[in-house]
Amino acid sequence: MKRSLALLTVGALLLASCDRTTTPTQPTNPAPVDPAKTEPAAPVVGQSLEVQDVMGTAQSAAKQMAAMTDPNNPDLDPDLKALLGLFNMGGAPMPLSGGLNSLDLSGAASFGKNFVQGIGGNGRVTTQSVTTVKEALATGTRTYTRDGGYQYSELPRDGYVEIDEQSGVRIEASWKVGGAATVWVNNGYAYDYSTGQVLPRQQEVPTNATGSVTIAGKTVAGLKFNMTPGDCLNNAGPTALTMSGWAGRETNAPAKLDLTYAWTEKDVLLSGSAQYATTKQKVDASMKLNVTGTTSDRCGDAFTFTPTRADLTGTLDIPSHKTELNVYLRDLSNLEFSEKAMSAPNALDRIGGTVNAALTFNGKAVVTAFGPLADGNDMDLQPGDQVKFRYVKSGKLVEADFRTAEKDLQELANPRR
Repeated sequence: MKRSLALLTVGALLLASCDRTTTPTQPTNPAPVDPAKTEPAAPVVGQSLEVQDVMGTAQSAAKQMAAMTDPNNPDLDPDLKALLGLFNMGGAPMPLSGGLNSLDLSGAASFGKNFVQGIGGNGRVTTQSVTTVKEALATGTRTYTRDGGYQYSELPRDGYVEIDEQSGVRIEASWKVGGAATVWVNNGYAYDYSTGQVLPRQQEVPTNATGSVTIAGKTVAGLKFNMTPGDCLNNAGPTALTMSGWAGRETNAPAKLDLTYAWTEKDVLLSGSAQYATTKQKVDASMKLNVTGTTSDRCGDAFTFTPTRADLTGTLDIPSHKTELNVYLRDLSNLEFSEKAMSAPNALDRIGGTVNAALTFNGKAVVTAFGPLADGNDMDLQPGDQVKFRYVKSGKLVEADFRTAEKDLQELANPRR
């Protein structure tokens, strides 16, 4: 509950009425129905996945995904096989699959910054002053020749090319598409061997970039990245970014990833999708997150984000293993993400609002949660004891408060040996 997220899904029904004997009236649109208001249907004994079987089912899904991405899989898409083998990607987890479990409200607010910090690097390290270590993007062309030799050219100065003549592989990145500038983002600390000091590290990242992988003259992977840095890149991350990539072939790609992030005046928005297909099976993953709230001093040391609602929907569809997550938080109060608030003891003691959440497997509820987040009549200053959790355990439908549900789920995740 302390890390629940949410995404608002709105459905609108168009009702039109027309009296054939009178003047036709204008169609009316009823107000959108908020899915947070309807309590999710409880799991059903004998039909729903029991909570003690969740870990085993997850392992089964991961094993199936690993088999689908194995370069030795006879059903592997022919256009993808060479690429998977080249980068030894067999058994790689599906992008976003962990996101359904790991995202939280504080993570939503810091996602942009963390994501940007993971981009770039692997270039030259230059100390431009005695106080900062700067890591520039790799540039130039590195060629590994057929006879085992190595050649280097300083061109291109605004991109990077790596060529392996023996395998026919060419990796290329353009860092300044359309003349776009690069920016520097703080990324922890680095040891300066020349002075023996630990110095702040800055990493160069692009704002508009593309990348590609070519094998024997055929482009087998492509990537596009675009970012609006804004004024607070080093404090709270960029204002917006998008990324899209494909592998195998661009049209009807067997592997594809799309990501969108934006921090508006009132919302933090994050959505992503990924697809992977063999000649016989397909995997889809998607996630949408919208956190509404108030931001103050986004560029300063007193940065504060106060959410009022959050909506999350996510789906991971592996053949015979379709998992869906829906979480809706409403009327949030006394919840603040700032250095001072998050470092305070019992930071969530006075949280208010409601939660409506459901985790389903193959169309059947596994765990549901519904109710107010505020502390109940026990006054133990522990929120969530009014939330009603429902799940099937050992053939029985369990209805429990947060503490009991948390204990059951922790025992399943860390079984006693």
